[in-house]
Parts: sequence; structure tokens; C-alpha cells
Amino acid sequence: MMNTTLIAALAPTTPEDRSAEFVPVTGGAESTSAAGLLLAAYILMWACVFGLIWLSLKKLRGLDTRMQQLEKQLDKQEAQSASHV
Repeated sequence: MMNTTLIAALAPTTPEDRSAEFVPVTGGAESTSAAGLLLAAYILMWACVFGLIWLSLKKLRGLDTRMQQLEKQLDKQEAQSASHV
């Protein structure tokens, strides 16, 4: 009950009270230009892409090393089982 009363008190009462057009903030200063923000976004995006590629290659190298170790173990076991027969 209290929330609806508060909302009703804060809401504009007539359509004229509501702004239907853009009203810029007065007294504020832009601290960063749009070009600077765009450049930062592109740099961040490419850093994420290259980071993902680097992590994928690192993981792939680890898997390749593990695969080679398993192949050596398998070859060793096959050689041992062939010599016992």
C-alpha cells in the first residue's frame, strides 16, 4: 500500500508534465570523446579475440603433448604384450 502511494506521488499527473523530447543536461562536460570510446571498444574486442585464440592454442598444445605420451605408452604396452606371446 505504501509503495503505490509513493509511486503515485512521484509520477507525473498530466501528459504535459512528461517530457516527450530530448532535454540535454546543462552544466555537464563530456570527459571522453566518442572516437576514444570506439577505439577502446575495438582494442578490447581484438584483445579478447586474440586472447581466446592464444588460450585455445595453448590448450591444444597441451592436448597434443598428452596424446603423444599416450601413444608412447600404448606402443610400449603393445611391444611388451607381443614379446610375451
